[in-house]
Amino acid sequence: MPLYIIIWCLCVIPTSGFSRLTDTGTQNVTLRDEAIATKTDVFRQLLNQETLIRMSLVKDVQSLMKDMIEMKERMKTSNKRLRDAEKEISSLKIDIHSLKTENQRLNEQAVQYQENFKFIGQNFSEIKQNFPSASFRRVQYETTVNEKIKEFESNTSMVLYSIKTDVGNLSVKLQDLNKHTTELNMSVSKMIESKLTEYSVSVNKSVSEINHKLLSSKDFHTQMVYNLSAVENDLTSIRKMISASKTSVGFTVGVTSPSSDWSGNILVFPHVVTNNGNGYNPNTGKFTAPTDGTYVFFVTADTRYKNYLYLDIVHNGTSKVRTMSNESTSYQTGTNMAVLQLVKGDSVWVSRNRGKSYYTESVPITTFSGFHLSNNWLLQT
Repeated sequence: MPLYIIIWCLCVIPTSGFSRLTDTGTQNVTLRDEAIATKTDVFRQLLNQETLIRMSLVKDVQSLMKDMIEMKERMKTSNKRLRDAEKEISSLKIDIHSLKTENQRLNEQAVQYQENFKFIGQNFSEIKQNFPSASFRRVQYETTVNEKIKEFESNTSMVLYSIKTDVGNLSVKLQDLNKHTTELNMSVSKMIESKLTEYSVSVNKSVSEINHKLLSSKDFHTQMVYNLSAVENDLTSIRKMISASKTSVGFTVGVTSPSSDWSGNILVFPHVVTNNGNGYNPNTGKFTAPTDGTYVFFVTADTRYKNYLYLDIVHNGTSKVRTMSNESTSYQTGTNMAVLQLVKGDSVWVSRNRGKSYYTESVPITTFSGFHLSNNWLLQT
């Protein structure tokens, strides 16, 4: 459109150049030729300018097309970002809704906490008011407990003293029993020897009488042979009795090293004081009866520090009696005694029931003793 306007202006402007003073044809032709030449040059220049303008316009159009493509891409990216933003806004709306819900819940909890704090404050006030009375009651309770503890300690001391007294009496009785057994064994030996002497005298007398009477009667000789056989049987029985009385069974064993953490099963007493008859095995801690009969067993155990210990005298796997050393004070002593009827081959030992540790010294304090009451046959004679 601008091109047409320029051409129209060029066509109009030259027409006004005709001279109004002359009417000659020559001048008009010359002027007309010059005007045509001038118009041709102008037209050429306009065409060149149009070409340049068109080329510039093409470049501008291409640039605009490129910008349009870039704008479309940017619009796509913007639309995508817009959609993402819308999604994010939707998510944020959901989060805001949940936050509002959570905030409402927290506000409700805050109100409830405030009510609880008020209730706790009231309770604290009541506790503060009751604290003096509670402190007074605590002092009274501690006083009562201390009095009971003192009373318990006093009673415990009395009980311990009584137990120690009983243990001392039991030890004395056991010593007296051992002494009586020794004296009884000695008296048995003396009595057997006296009876043997009497039997020897009687036998010698009978032999003399037999020799005297043999000379007088053969029937009497037969009778005397029978009597001699009976006397020989009596002598055999007496010899067996003497052999049995000389073979006494008894032992006393102990431990000479204390232990603060012993928690085994069988308590082995390796230190042997006496082991007549070799019935006790210091390696296994077990006593094996060499003969049938009645046996007496005695055990003493002392705990180390404030530990407790319970020991059993066991016969062939069955607990018979039990010692008790509690942990109320240090170095508690537990003792007990058992009279058992054994068959040859039966075993007796000391076993831990519960607790740990024992105390002793180089001269044994924790000990195990036993002996055979082998004189029951005297009651029959």
